[in-house]
Amino acid sequence: MQSRSARCRSKRRTPMNFRILLAVACVALLPARSFTQNVQQRAEALIDHARRLSDIRSPGAPAFRLKATFSFTGTDLDTVQGTYTEVWASDSQWRRETLVKTSKHIEVGGPSKSWLLDNTDDFPQPATQLSSLLDIFPSNSASLVFETIADQGQADPPAECAITKPDAHHLKSVFCFDKQSGVLLEKILPEVRLRNTVNQSRDYGSFRKFGDFWFPRQIETREDRHKQLEVSVVELSAEPSPDPALFTPPPGSVELGRCSDKLQLPVAIFTPDTSLPFRLDDDSPVVVTLSLVVDTKGKPQNVRVLRPQHKDYEKSALSSVRVWRFKPATCNGEPMPTMINVQVDVPLSR
Repeated sequence: MQSRSARCRSKRRTPMNFRILLAVACVALLPARSFTQNVQQRAEALIDHARRLSDIRSPGAPAFRLKATFSFTGTDLDTVQGTYTEVWASDSQWRRETLVKTSKHIEVGGPSKSWLLDNTDDFPQPATQLSSLLDIFPSNSASLVFETIADQGQADPPAECAITKPDAHHLKSVFCFDKQSGVLLEKILPEVRLRNTVNQSRDYGSFRKFGDFWFPRQIETREDRHKQLEVSVVELSAEPSPDPALFTPPPGSVELGRCSDKLQLPVAIFTPDTSLPFRLDDDSPVVVTLSLVVDTKGKPQNVRVLRPQHKDYEKSALSSVRVWRFKPATCNGEPMPTMINVQVDVPLSR
């Protein structure tokens, strides 16, 4: 009979994101190891080294223009394609634009605010991930507490994975780095939903030189092992004198705050569901997930459906949530417009 350690090692011949998920499960089974460095220090050192290699948005980095193409499977099982363009001058001056057919999603960043514009109410949710996918590192303000380092020495390529301690939902995040170069290869971020939890896996590959950095040209995302998005960076070039007009907030855009300290998220205080129809099948729970911006007066703005699944109920859910009211988010005690996701449970007929 194989030992527990041997069974864990044998799984490393599976695809990369499968191996990393198994590494999390196997950590508790492996014998305790003594590390020459503190786990937290080692994990932070791995992230810091990867940042120095690949973070094209680090302070003092040169301005750039990036263009990417992407594809995903639509709700009708068709292949949807789009383009993403970013012009970045600094952390306080950037513009990101995502285009899918005639639907456009624009983000503009300033020193303390950002602005968001969708020209349609049903912009495809997978396409909204592009800006976070291409900004590959966790925020500097994120408080990550690491539990262990898993050695994936037999992987292809060999990797070293930093695994966080369980959060309030008993979930762990994983960051894996190439053992030879130190670049970030993969991260797995669990997402808690109303009725389940999913693992969002992001794989980075085909690193190429840009100035002093090595940046991935191929990115793939998976949700619980099912492929979601494929992204190809087709252009990454210096942009020494970007047009200042690019950073002007688009007409009709929604304002968002930017907070790096003491952020309190909005809290719903009035949530009537009078617009929701009753469902008749008690074996098929219906949950509609929505994205919205809560403004400084606690009113929802820019409400739209995420992960469309229940067309019969989504219009009613939109109408219902538009009359909700919130205690607005605050940054250092000051009200601030903030984007959040909410989930609406469609009630069962009695």
